[in-house]
Amino acid sequence: MNGVERRGFQAQMTLKYCQGRARLAQTVFGWGRENIKLGLAEKRTGIICVGLQSAFSTAKRCQDKQPLVALPLR
Repeated sequence: MNGVERRGFQAQMTLKYCQGRARLAQTVFGWGRENIKLGLAEKRTGIICVGLQSAFSTAKRCQDKQPLVALPLR
């Protein structure tokens, strides 16, 4: 699960089980409160936040480096 998917899941569970309260979700589930807040904001606004590291990283993905190794996974 990547960052966007994880934050979306955390936001859904926070809304469903913790009345949308990030601090309560942090206590109940042990997730980072900042991630939960960001997921709730993404869900509310529809704007997906991309971190600078992933947006500007020059590292190639494993699938791009070794396509034969990743082929059975597809």
